[in-house]
Amino acid sequence: MLKKFFYILILLIPQLTFAQLIEKDLREISVSDSLRKSVNRIPSLKRATILELNFEDVGQLLQKFAGINVKSYGGLGGLKTISVRGLGSQHTSIVVDGFTNSNTQTGQVNLGQIQSDNIESISLVAGGQKSVLVPTSAQVAGSVVYIETFENTFSAEKHKVRFASKLGSFGQYDNYLSYKFSLKKIFVSAFGKYRFADGVYPYSFQNGQTTYSGTRYNNHFQDAYGGLSFGCRIADNGLLSFSYRSDWSNQELPGAVILYSDNSFQTLQTANNRLQIGYSHFHDKWSLRIFSNASIGKLNYTDSSFLNSAGGLFSNYENDQIQFGINTQYSISKKISLFFGTEEQISKLRSNNSVFGAPIRWHNFSLLGTKLNLKPLSITGQLSSQFVQDMNDTLSIPSMFKVNPFIQIESKELIQKLNLSTFAFYRNSFRMPSFNELYYNSVGNSKLKPEESNQLTLGIVLSPNLGKLSLVNRTNFYFNQINNKIVAIPTKNLFVWSMQNVGKVNILGAESTFELSYKFTDKWNINSLFNYTLQLATDITDRNNPTFGHQIAYLPKHTFNADISLKWKNTGFRWSTFGNSLRYSLNENNSSNEVAGFVVSDFSIFSTIKVKKHDIRIQFSCKNIFNFSYAIVRYYVMPGRNFLISFNYAFN
Repeated sequence: MLKKFFYILILLIPQLTFAQLIEKDLREISVSDSLRKSVNRIPSLKRATILELNFEDVGQLLQKFAGINVKSYGGLGGLKTISVRGLGSQHTSIVVDGFTNSNTQTGQVNLGQIQSDNIESISLVAGGQKSVLVPTSAQVAGSVVYIETFENTFSAEKHKVRFASKLGSFGQYDNYLSYKFSLKKIFVSAFGKYRFADGVYPYSFQNGQTTYSGTRYNNHFQDAYGGLSFGCRIADNGLLSFSYRSDWSNQELPGAVILYSDNSFQTLQTANNRLQIGYSHFHDKWSLRIFSNASIGKLNYTDSSFLNSAGGLFSNYENDQIQFGINTQYSISKKISLFFGTEEQISKLRSNNSVFGAPIRWHNFSLLGTKLNLKPLSITGQLSSQFVQDMNDTLSIPSMFKVNPFIQIESKELIQKLNLSTFAFYRNSFRMPSFNELYYNSVGNSKLKPEESNQLTLGIVLSPNLGKLSLVNRTNFYFNQINNKIVAIPTKNLFVWSMQNVGKVNILGAESTFELSYKFTDKWNINSLFNYTLQLATDITDRNNPTFGHQIAYLPKHTFNADISLKWKNTGFRWSTFGNSLRYSLNENNSSNEVAGFVVSDFSIFSTIKVKKHDIRIQFSCKNIFNFSYAIVRYYVMPGRNFLISFNYAFN
């Protein structure tokens, strides 16, 4: 049924008047003055900073935000997921150009495959609310990462070209090209990228009194993507657009360096096709967005060294998904507005032999809310619901219904000279178990309950007027609680696990970010970014359990970041340092489970040559400049010192 629905949707595309929401235009047209004043509380990275960092993917970029812990299983091309303020990656929604990126099979998005070449801005909303016109599934999530790309925005210039080429250590090279044609009411863009690396690098790893060293093989990968985007302004108030993207990857999967074998033969191939359409309309008193997208994702995992009668392990998956929804906002007066949203997600998973049955999930998100703009503050409140129905030809699955409240209070410049404002919010949210957690053979548990979270945050934003010195400080204090935490428990042996609801976690945290910029002269300026995060995430499941009161696995108590960039005209350098305190690979905090802390520093030097409408940028980066040996996930050693040369060309 889902496959027929998908085909029908494709046939109807030329007749539909839906369009993709372009976040930049939404903010220019519909965001109120009060929200503009409070937007400084939302941390973000803009294009200029993204270029200086010279990172390859979103997983690396998100390390620059306070409160985020990135879990990386290796360097370039490796799996990367995030935890925001102690909540698992399944609680975070990834929104790209107004559409959510989701994976019902695994429940999490691999941020290592969302590359940074075309990103204009990336921002994080941890638990709060940014816009009432993004998909409802994002508005009810525990946190949201917003990404805006070059290909899906209007431009003042008629022609724009972006080209990037990189050459680096471990056999890395990649090329990205994008062209955009824009008029006053229309834009069309085409884009594509190819990336390759052999991934072979030496390592030295200390485990207790033993040092492991060697060369990391079985790490080859290549990937590519391409697509088309179209946007059109209808009259003065309508926005219509359409986009299609296809991507694929082929990579080897190296194991842990403990008991590491150079003869591993595990590989992973993925292929995804995604179609997005939508329509947005803005009026003096109301705004409306209608959207739909469809995707087909294929994943093939092979292990030719696996000993069985079939001569190896060959698992094939196809995960189809359709999303469609509507969001609207109406202003009753200058002080009161109402908003409503609903979204339906339909997902289906098929596999040759690794999943119980062929599950289909119908997941509805709905919300109703109001916003009060008062003189000293603004108040946003909403009540959302989620209804989930799983159908499986081999299992009987009960339906599920949940209601989640949210309230947010924002002040407006309590002390005008200091531009001091505060905000607070409470959010209740939950995440459904993924298809893998419910239905994977020998592992899945069809009786799993949703993992529920409660978030309470108090934040302060300070941005005083200091003349040539620009300063923004964001400080947040938060308490989060996770109930029915989904964990894996070993059963028959170390290779057969059972998914169960056994966990309850309290997270007490504080984070502070300082952004400073000083302009010495018209030619010289310095920019810096500092942040620090304290997270006490403790297991409170059972007082009789040996892990009671212990820090949960892979969440460091201390995380910090420091960046300094000095520029003369269009030439400069950037020093970047990132570090974690020690963590534990399991919830039991003993010395045998310790994962050592680390501090890693990068250095870049760059220069941009401007010739009329042409910008040519050359950058040299040295990553992990002190050749520090470290692992984010235990035994998955990260690369040592490595180099990257990048060339960027822009025509405006």
